[in-house]
Amino acid sequence: MKKQESHDFRRGSVNKQRPIILNQAELDWETWDDPDLAAKSPVRWKILISGERGPSGRLTTGIAEMAPGTLLPLHHHEPEETYYVISGSGYVTVEDCEAPLSAGASVFIPSHAKHSLRCTGPENLIFLFTFAADRFDEIVYHFDVH
Repeated sequence: MKKQESHDFRRGSVNKQRPIILNQAELDWETWDDPDLAAKSPVRWKILISGERGPSGRLTTGIAEMAPGTLLPLHHHEPEETYYVISGSGYVTVEDCEAPLSAGASVFIPSHAKHSLRCTGPENLIFLFTFAADRFDEIVYHFDVH
C-alpha cells in the first residue's frame, strides 16, 4: 500500500478559497428593497457567508429575524434552502407540508418549492437560512400571492 502524501494548504494550495470569519453583531440588518413588500413582510436579515463576502463555494448563509405576527409570504426560488430555528416559534408551509417550528427545528426546502413562514409566538423568531447559491444578491424571489 502506497503511503498517502499530505498537502500543506498554506503553501501552494490547490484550494483558492479563503476562510470567511465574522461576527454578525458587526453587520447591519437588511430588508426588502421594495417598500411595499417591506411594509407587508417586515423580515430582516444579515448575510453571514456569501460570495459578497468572499469565495463561499456556492453557499450563502444568513440569520433572519421576524417579529410576532410577521409573515414571510408564499414564494419560491431556484436554489434549495434550509432553515434552522435558533429561538422563537413559528409555522412553516412547504408545498403541501405544514409544521409548527420552535428552537432546534430544521427545514429543507427543495428547489422551486412554494413556501412561507410565520412567527406565531410572543417573541421574535430567529433562524439561520442557507441557500445552495454563491451569492444572496443573485437569488430571485418569486412571490406567489399579491
